[in-house]
Amino acid sequence: MGKLRSADDLTRRKFIAGVGVLGTAAIAGSMPALAETELEETAFEIAAVRDPQIGTQLIVADALGLLKEQGLNISIRWLQTAADTIPLMAGRAVPLALGNTFAQVVLGDRIKTVKTISQLADISGNQGFALAPGVKLNSPKELEGKRVAFTQGTPQVLILTKLAKIYGFDASKVALVNMNQSEGVVAASKGDVDGLLGWQPNLQRLVELGGSLYCTLTTVYASGKPEPMPPGDPLTFQSVLLAQQDWIENRPNTLKAFLTALVKANVVLTTDRGRVFEDIQKVLRIEPKLLALMLDANRFELGIPENLATSYKVLSDWAKSINKISGEVPPSSILSAGIARSVDPALVTWRG
Repeated sequence: MGKLRSADDLTRRKFIAGVGVLGTAAIAGSMPALAETELEETAFEIAAVRDPQIGTQLIVADALGLLKEQGLNISIRWLQTAADTIPLMAGRAVPLALGNTFAQVVLGDRIKTVKTISQLADISGNQGFALAPGVKLNSPKELEGKRVAFTQGTPQVLILTKLAKIYGFDASKVALVNMNQSEGVVAASKGDVDGLLGWQPNLQRLVELGGSLYCTLTTVYASGKPEPMPPGDPLTFQSVLLAQQDWIENRPNTLKAFLTALVKANVVLTTDRGRVFEDIQKVLRIEPKLLALMLDANRFELGIPENLATSYKVLSDWAKSINKISGEVPPSSILSAGIARSVDPALVTWRG
């Protein structure tokens, strides 16, 4: 792919695909470094998940020197799962973490001093359901009576609820078998279960073993060809940037500088990915073909969109229903839009 193009070369349509609502000055890379603004903190550690759904913009920002351009000297503690961010943020071991919405809901219930200051990506396209080899369904209703692997305590089980709501079958008649994702892939490949509810790259690994992708949260393959997921249920999943409340209050310039670096990285990621693909692959340690599939399925958009608040409401209700949290976690209690708004007011479309 070619070099990153200037603002004059980018169309409005490409602009929207790249950064959603960010102003065109940022597309040109002309968003100023914050050297003229005193940073309250310049050197600190951040936790991030080694996953293309969560850590990609940070990798790009680091590889291209965008963090240092903002006057930041950041060390990255790479984690294996988003759940690993919960004890780190709860124990105040790090001031910032790149995680997911479910981790934020749990933190919002436990300590109430960790907030989401920006979405990183809508990762709905990487969450879904795959059928075991040889399993064919004439309609989603035929899931009734089937045995499906899932990982207890993870919200991907809501994908089944979404399908039942849209297609009119009884989700309680689907037998859910608890196992971790790698076990689920093996069990489905051997025919011990009829399918797997989960996330990439596990779904693709089952496909490579002879299974078939039935749906993601964005696309349904029930007819044999990809079709948009029908409307009728608001479930989506996002990766998010989490910050300690005292940093939001006492280090706003530092957080603004960090988010500015991610915004610039997002432009490169969405308009000139080939320029940084090897950097991403080197850190994430995922085979190139699978990495490309997962990156393509994400919608990388920073800010505080309205559907992020909706996602938090859905996850909060579900987590409370399974006693994962003690009470409701309203979106307004865990969303903090001020930092994103200071970078560019158009990044915030949430009306809360």
